[in-house]
Amino acid sequence: MTDHVRRIDRILAPEYLEGLDGRTLDELRTMERETLEVETEISYVRRLAQGRIDILAAEGDRRAAGGALGDLIAALPTILADDNARSGPATTRVQPVLAPAAGIEWNRGLERLITDGTLANLPLLTDAELQATVGQLRELERDVSTRRRSIHAVLDALTHAIASRLAPDPAG
Repeated sequence: MTDHVRRIDRILAPEYLEGLDGRTLDELRTMERETLEVETEISYVRRLAQGRIDILAAEGDRRAAGGALGDLIAALPTILADDNARSGPATTRVQPVLAPAAGIEWNRGLERLITDGTLANLPLLTDAELQATVGQLRELERDVSTRRRSIHAVLDALTHAIASRLAPDPAG
């Protein structure tokens, strides 16, 4: 029986990029497509974690101010609005429109934090549990962001390999 290796672990393994020069263009494109799918899933998990961090932080603020739970619910559109400036064109990665897979596996022990249960149980959490959950979500977001940067490095290598195949031969 063979052990199941998650796609992200296989893609981030050093041997994934070995021998790119010997691969066909179709193989490189398949690798790039698979890596983009994983990057989309990672980005989705990261955004879920960030959204929950924002909601739980707002809940802490609401409790400190003595507001009602309805105040938090009414503020959700503002809390979840992405007011951060977008990256400029030079640092933005253009990708095909992909949706994350329905069965994302993020088995780092913190995946329970991005389920709906985190939000459904929000009124039941003590202040200490709320702060602990925010801390765990931040840890998850850092882990996901680190892996996402590593996936971007793999994508860069694949994109470079594909582009070098498609570039006109200067000698010919």
